[in-house]
Amino acid sequence: MPRIPYADPATLPEAVRNSVTRTPINIMRMMAGASEGVFDGFGKFSGAFYGPASSLPPPLCEIAILRVGYLSHAPYETYQHEAGARNAGLGDGQIEAVKHGGEHVEALDKVQQAVLTFTEDVVKNVKASDANLAAVRKHLSDKQVLDLTLLIGLYMMVSRFLETAGVELDSKTLDWKTVIPQK
Repeated sequence: MPRIPYADPATLPEAVRNSVTRTPINIMRMMAGASEGVFDGFGKFSGAFYGPASSLPPPLCEIAILRVGYLSHAPYETYQHEAGARNAGLGDGQIEAVKHGGEHVEALDKVQQAVLTFTEDVVKNVKASDANLAAVRKHLSDKQVLDLTLLIGLYMMVSRFLETAGVELDSKTLDWKTVIPQK
């Protein structure tokens, strides 16, 4: 049972109702209860991390999103994004490494490990250490590091939204092939 009721579709503005109809997952049903401008702005902001507009490769995005979700104890987030990570090309061993955090040279390459370590540092300490920032900058451009930092912050917010509102798990995950373009 959610802690805040899902939005009643009959009371929603047409554009919001249409968005929820296209993607009828519980997070969308809950977010539809926010003001229309916030709902629309959130959709544009979060959508910018998927597809050609993003500077980050999908596997690196999913590593960051999953680590945020695990650290935030947000099962909805990890349920949906474990499927997204598999769609982005991550295997079960890599997902398990992200779940546990720390060093995983057997499962993650150097770039993936740097993203995992950086993400964990930002979530736990707000400001990444000089060493972790330097390590991720060895592999990513400054634009990508800034996008990664914004992505981490976005999914910290999403996790807190999910847990505070009590968004329930969906009966099935998104069809991630429609969300993350295949290369």
